[in-house]
Amino acid sequence: MAGRLQCVIVAVLLVGDLVSAMGSVASAASGPAPDFSLTVSPARLVVGPEEIGEPQSFRVMNEGRSPVEVVVERASFTVDRTGRMVFERDAPRSAAGWLRVAPAGFRLAPGAERSVTVRIDPPPRPEYGEHQVALLFAVPADSGGGDIKLDRVIGTPIYLTVPGPIDTSVWLGDLATSGGFVTGGPVDFTLTVNNVGTVHRDFFVPRGLKVAVNGYDVPFPDFTLSRGASRTVTARWANPPFMCVCHATVSISGTGGTSTRSTVLIIFPLRFLGVLLVSVTALYVLAWLPRRRVRARVFAGIRASCGRDNHAREGGDSPG
Repeated sequence: MAGRLQCVIVAVLLVGDLVSAMGSVASAASGPAPDFSLTVSPARLVVGPEEIGEPQSFRVMNEGRSPVEVVVERASFTVDRTGRMVFERDAPRSAAGWLRVAPAGFRLAPGAERSVTVRIDPPPRPEYGEHQVALLFAVPADSGGGDIKLDRVIGTPIYLTVPGPIDTSVWLGDLATSGGFVTGGPVDFTLTVNNVGTVHRDFFVPRGLKVAVNGYDVPFPDFTLSRGASRTVTARWANPPFMCVCHATVSISGTGGTSTRSTVLIIFPLRFLGVLLVSVTALYVLAWLPRRRVRARVFAGIRASCGRDNHAREGGDSPG
């Protein structure tokens, strides 16, 4: 085959849905240290207005058995409704041109670590509110033999807030369920959350987003909602009551007030209704059959008695 097939893997692009305290990418999931294992800490960086002029740092550690060449790059990104990071050259409110990174490339021996410094240099009179950029720690495919090459990348989002008014407003779409009428659990609640403010919002335990339903709190998974982004999330109510007319409500407060969505869910087990009907029918039949037998005996006795009386009258009227 002419040329080589190159496969690119982008791993652990964290956008606030933190898998762990640190972003990492490794060639093996468990067991002894793999040939390749790179860890970057922190997994994301939030820089407030008062910290814009201060240098920030990341720690890069090689926990594998092979040396690696690391290249640090910047990338604009947006986030889709599932929370997946999508790289776009002209993403809105990108801060990709604001960062100065040192060093931009380095070699790490096995077991070694290196600090990477990031300085933020916004343009004159930037739009107030939050801007974002992803810092990519890439280990390019080596130049050795083989037909498949792997580029390993860890993406760490950086949220930068320019001084100015802060708006944390969030707008909720309709709260939908598995169906307005269900026969039992589990029940899924689906909701679209829209960030209409000027900064990202974190919904992590213990301040995560929940559905309040008939005295129960059903939590949505932890997630981050970037500025201007929309996210569709689902909460699963694994053990709802046997039957109920359930009133479900979700509320989020922000600068612009509280956004609330509600819905009504009816849980009624049709299988239970079927068993109940069969049971009632069986009880009715069991109660009806003896009554029918008794009535049949009574009618038979009455007919027999009437027959004897008629016979006696006929015998008494005959000539002697």
